[in-house]
Amino acid sequence: MTFSERLRQLRQEKKMTQSALGQAVDISPRMISFYESGNHFPRDEVILKRLADLFEVSLDYLLGHSDLREETSLKKLCSTYRSMSLSDRRTIMDFVEFLAERAART
Repeated sequence: MTFSERLRQLRQEKKMTQSALGQAVDISPRMISFYESGNHFPRDEVILKRLADLFEVSLDYLLGHSDLREETSLKKLCSTYRSMSLSDRRTIMDFVEFLAERAART
């Protein structure tokens, strides 16, 4: 999914108009329209951050690089993983790979 598709999807999920979204992140509704049509991309990372914060998603999700929506959950997962021993990290990765293979088969 592209940034433009993701932005439209998130806006519609929140039942926001382009005007309301523009007001919420301090840009014009016309720019929101340009972003959603794929004709423009935010030049300012502050705008991207505002959008991600408003929709409570990671920048990777907003940009279409990830399907994991929840920034808070990802941060908690990473923090927990970093605090584990190397042995426990290997166990976790083995389990994640097992789950991924199982999901691919179904």
